[in-house]
Amino acid sequence: MEQLKPIHLPLELVLNIITCSLPKANVLLAPSHPITQLLLSFTLVCKETCRVARRCLLQHCVYLSSEARLSSYLLTISTRPQYRTITALFLAPFGNTIDNQPTATWVRELFNYTCTTLKRLIIDIPLRSLYPEDDHLGVRRILHQGFKRLENLEELVSVRDELYLSLVDVVAGEPAFWTFFPKLRRLAVYNPDISPSFWRDISKMEKLETLVLTRADGIRSDSNFKTEYFAHCDRNLKVLLVNVDDDQVRYGNMRRHRWNNVDPKKKMTISTYTIPLFMDDDAIEVCQDYIRIGSEYGTLWDWEGEIIPHPPIIVQLVASGA
Repeated sequence: MEQLKPIHLPLELVLNIITCSLPKANVLLAPSHPITQLLLSFTLVCKETCRVARRCLLQHCVYLSSEARLSSYLLTISTRPQYRTITALFLAPFGNTIDNQPTATWVRELFNYTCTTLKRLIIDIPLRSLYPEDDHLGVRRILHQGFKRLENLEELVSVRDELYLSLVDVVAGEPAFWTFFPKLRRLAVYNPDISPSFWRDISKMEKLETLVLTRADGIRSDSNFKTEYFAHCDRNLKVLLVNVDDDQVRYGNMRRHRWNNVDPKKKMTISTYTIPLFMDDDAIEVCQDYIRIGSEYGTLWDWEGEIIPHPPIIVQLVASGA
């Protein structure tokens, strides 16, 4: 029997296979994702496929979800400087607490390397697991120094908190940490305190277009987001309030409270996005998972909810004393 000769595909066709397998430009992929595995395989085929695959890996697959992955990436940077020029990053190197000085130092080192090019950052870090008064190793100061370098960020998602990087417990009037990122266009934070000072800080963000607030605190019946926001600026802003149904914001319908008087041109849209909760699911975990997945796949910023035409109120159910 005649032995079949191997067929060699033209290099152009092989490279086309790589580019056609890529996701949208704003998608970040975990190490276990099939596309990540495919790109890793192409780094072993030849020099040209290796070059293209590595470039794609840096664009879509810098997913540092453990201490080991973070340290390994830093070791790679020392020998391959091109790994410093990343534009997107998922970062979750800590476990249940940030009380880990070596890992915090690695985070600061990573940001020192990547701060000039990094534009999109998703963090899943328990910053509230260690409060300033308990921080005996100076971990929070190390992280504070690292994050403060990221002046070119355009998109930031903090899955677990409001980017809590304060160095002292309570400081009246202290601006939110994300105000250090003047180029932010998109911001998503978890459980922020929605107060007049919050909207004052938001008004400072001249580039901000979309704001996602998950399980926000301080949404009171007398709150008027638009009054507080437009007292400081006159820019367009999309606001999305994310929560499960039982905890979601409701809105009033009294004509005297309509927002049209404050914002007749509808420059700020405020809507609610309700996440389904099944059986005994934990509302916090479900909301955080939704935000993380939505931000990884780049769909978070396109979510549309129910427009709130009036200032929101909290609906409280009071059991009757039967």
